Amino acid sequence: MEYNFKIPRWEELPNVDLYLDQVISLIDETIGRYINEDGKKMITKTMVNNYVKQKIIDAPKNKKYDKVSVASLFVIAILKPVFSMNEISKLISLALKANERDVSYNQFCQVTEGAVKNVFEGKAFDQKGELNEAQYILRNVSRTFACKLYVKECFFNGNICVE
Repeated sequence: MEYNFKIPRWEELPNVDLYLDQVISLIDETIGRYINEDGKKMITKTMVNNYVKQKIIDAPKNKKYDKVSVASLFVIAILKPVFSMNEISKLISLALKANERDVSYNQFCQVTEGAVKNVFEGKAFDQKGELNEAQYILRNVSRTFACKLYVKECFFNGNICVE
């Protein structure tokens, strides 16, 4: 079964700061159809305000969110169905220790899309190989999301009949 899951890369994110409504619309329009739970918004204004208070993302400047915050909110939207906010915050910190923000974000996108593709096509995951422990943990984060997405899409959404 093919499943075309796509996350915008760093270069595809707006180069201008966005108001909160624009950020929420961008996330919903690009990945909402994949991970939206029961018609609910994946990210709400209240959630974003809490992420700012918890220092998971930076506070807006002049009520606008920069590219780093937008990228972080994409990661949060994808991971929040399977990890707690405390865990997501730690995972983001781990990723940022390994690389620059744009590189870490693009790697997250690539690995997550690859994990989704593998799960939906029934392919095995690569072994740990030459990955260090942090890289392997982050790879498994994406796999966790991909497995949840598969079960949701194929079983709970009724796209595959399981008897």
